[in-house]
Amino acid sequence: MRIISLNANGIRAAVNKGLATWWEASDSDILCIQESRLQDKDWLQAAFPAHWVECFPAEKKGYAGTAVVAKIPPNQVKMGMGHPSSDAEGRVMTLTYPGLVLVNAYFPSGASSPSRQLAKLDFLSAMTRHLQDLLKQHARVMRVGDINICHKDIDIHHPQRMRGKPGCTNVEREFLSALHEAGWRDAFRLFEPGKGQYTWWSAMARSKPKNLGWR
Repeated sequence: MRIISLNANGIRAAVNKGLATWWEASDSDILCIQESRLQDKDWLQAAFPAHWVECFPAEKKGYAGTAVVAKIPPNQVKMGMGHPSSDAEGRVMTLTYPGLVLVNAYFPSGASSPSRQLAKLDFLSAMTRHLQDLLKQHARVMRVGDINICHKDIDIHHPQRMRGKPGCTNVEREFLSALHEAGWRDAFRLFEPGKGQYTWWSAMARSKPKNLGWR
């Protein structure tokens, strides 16, 4: 099974730029989308007419949200994780397949205000409980998504400059370290362990051509 995770930054715009064609060419089985900003499941189905689709929209229109496109429908889909504030923003979908549970998650950024950073830390606690509960019931669990955290200095181009700021605080990094100690692994770093390997670049200041990225 091949799974792709993508922050679409608005799925309508991404589809207009060729997302559906790109995904078909990727030969993957499941596309997990974060920051879908989509309320209309029918629109998503029309964009991917040959496949199973589901979306978990935020209550606030045009904000956050997650979605999944799959060639094979899951046996079960759970929206949210019993965490009211993040569930209202459509941040977590859990899909059950034979032999695999897949968690598609869009973690809060926390950068916009101190209150949002506190909300992010609360989300991390809820996510830890959610993953622990899943592992009690299932042998194989995979979490994908946009986590908005740099685990180690190698995961950001200017670690000293960002240290202590949202996404690079000790508490957030310790969340990922605790997952690692519990047996979770970052698949990207298993294949790309070297410096200068990132999965996100800011749209400002020509960050991608300069490779000024984040993991």
